[in-house]
Amino acid sequence: MTHLLLTATVTPSEQNSSREPGWETAMAKDILGEAGLHFDELNKLRVLDPEVTQQTIELKEECKDFVDKIGQFQKIVGGLIELVD
Repeated sequence: MTHLLLTATVTPSEQNSSREPGWETAMAKDILGEAGLHFDELNKLRVLDPEVTQQTIELKEECKDFVDKIGQFQKIVGGLIELVD
């Protein structure tokens, strides 16, 4: 099993408590993003960029539609072949 350890160096000037809430999370997400790791909507760690994931889902749906249309075409052609025979 491989473990990933992420570390960040914070200078005293960066330890200012007046930062916006959640800046640590944003900083961690930036570091992970640079390493090619991303969080999905369920906060699960993913290797694929969210945009690539969305494109993959869209391509999967388009492929399913194409396969369905090819199936319909085969039925039509099968019926035509039966009529001709």
